[in-house]
Amino acid sequence: MTSAQRKHISNGIWMCKIHARLVDVDASAYPIAKLRNMKIEHEARIKLEMTGLRPGSQVFDLIAVGPSVVFVGELAAVEQRTWSFRVEHFVIGDLNELITYIEQFDVINPYDKFVLVNELGDGRELVSAPSWAKSAGNCLISVPIAASAPKTDVNRLPLDLALNDGHDLFFVNGGIATVSGLDALPQKIKTCLSTSQGESWFAPTFGTRIREYTVDFFDSPWLSRLIKLEVIRMAAIPYSDSVGISPPAPPLRCVRVVKTIDQIDSKGQDGWFKFRFHLDIEGLGEWTSEIPIFISKDL
Repeated sequence: MTSAQRKHISNGIWMCKIHARLVDVDASAYPIAKLRNMKIEHEARIKLEMTGLRPGSQVFDLIAVGPSVVFVGELAAVEQRTWSFRVEHFVIGDLNELITYIEQFDVINPYDKFVLVNELGDGRELVSAPSWAKSAGNCLISVPIAASAPKTDVNRLPLDLALNDGHDLFFVNGGIATVSGLDALPQKIKTCLSTSQGESWFAPTFGTRIREYTVDFFDSPWLSRLIKLEVIRMAAIPYSDSVGISPPAPPLRCVRVVKTIDQIDSKGQDGWFKFRFHLDIEGLGEWTSEIPIFISKDL
């Protein structure tokens, strides 16, 4: 097996420290075939849970608390200014990462103070540090949230320079082409999601973590759900530019609810991969479109 094959996600199996140690020290009890079957059965179970197809079960999906903690779980309670979740298992980060986030909450970047919920297709800013507790063997996380950010009617999206299918500016009737309103939405989604966080020198905190996610999750069923979290963040969490002229607002401020994000192709063309977006849009209602996103798999 090559080094690339060993590192590929298809050869990965995630375990807690205790069970990982058991597997490492007793290869005869855990042969390769057994480990592969464990992986297949577990992934099948989680897929059923996440799609809500397992009879008699709750619907489990991804939830993010800040940039470094993503877990499979369910919404357990909603109060006027608090959401609570039950954790099934961590996908990115762990309980230690969550505790660090809670302890350092007062000094972290304000743009990293958020909760994103795939089940709701929505997210909120956090007004104070999350808390966690154990009840009946379950890890419960509660987050104090701000009110939902105001939405903008899609028909009032401002004028922007238009990009052609080659992702370049072009001219119409002797002038640079422009778009606005609903016509500007696909381009806005494409440019926002194709910008990696830290890529812009003028706005280092702007952008998504999609490129980071592709390192471990490309060609896996997790990628579309992680990208859905990023679309929710762009739609629900206000961003303040470094100039500070405009009031903070979500980059995709016309998106009310992120319904589904589906990856259409896994090969792409020159780094552009097509996704299908199903969104609930202010001033329009439900809207579906296929839009390419640039994903560089090189960090």
